[in-house]
Amino acid sequence: WLKGAQVKHPCRRPPLQSPLRVAFQQMAYTVKYFGIPALAEPVRLLLHLGRFDWKDETMTFKEWPAIKQTTKWGQVPVVITPDGQEMTQTKALVRYFGKQVSWGRKNLIFSKKLYPSDAKLAFQVDEMIDVMEDVRMKLVPTFKIKDQAEKEAARKALFAEGGECAVLLKKLEAFCGDKFVVGDTFTIADIWFFFFLNLLRSGFFDGIPKDFLDGFPKLKAIVANVGSMPEVKAYYAKKDLSQDHSPFAAAALLRLFIPIIIH
Repeated sequence: WLKGAQVKHPCRRPPLQSPLRVAFQQMAYTVKYFGIPALAEPVRLLLHLGRFDWKDETMTFKEWPAIKQTTKWGQVPVVITPDGQEMTQTKALVRYFGKQVSWGRKNLIFSKKLYPSDAKLAFQVDEMIDVMEDVRMKLVPTFKIKDQAEKEAARKALFAEGGECAVLLKKLEAFCGDKFVVGDTFTIADIWFFFFLNLLRSGFFDGIPKDFLDGFPKLKAIVANVGSMPEVKAYYAKKDLSQDHSPFAAAALLRLFIPIIIH
């Protein structure tokens, strides 16, 4: 009598996911950092460009002291691999993922890794990134200046004609290419310059003129070149800016950072 009848089972459980499917869903990298586009930003961009399965686990500055005790070196960013390994140090992370991300034509013959396999090119990439890090280190002492006017004056002087940061940037301008930092192809050096120079001119650091990059046309062109890439635009277009508007909130900084990229 059941022939042709449709028997419904309202309490039937949904089919169980296969162990393989569950394992695949858990195979994601986790980036742990503040929600701002600072030291974790080149890592996030590489994960996005490489189409890795990853998630962004952000923290607030108030939460950091407690989280700090749980990290390997007491620093962030931290990347947790799918198998649970804790990876640290931004430049090491950038090189690691840069070795895995290809760029160029879809054909593997023509595509190139963002961290060059050629030893000489890899050295040049590392050298340029390290010099840009020297620029960042010039800023570190200014964070200890308590007087706001004095702090802003010190930073402005660093980027003025003859200032220590301006001198280094002028040298970088002389040694980089017209479109790319090293050679004639996109590398992790371009990603590094893109994130850091945009951060400097976003207005997040009081005292640094927002138009300082106008004095370095090649550096400005390199930043614009990276920012014009559809994949990079797509990454920033999906950022949520409807959050806290306080000056040091992640969304507040992104509101300063993103218009520079998407225009």
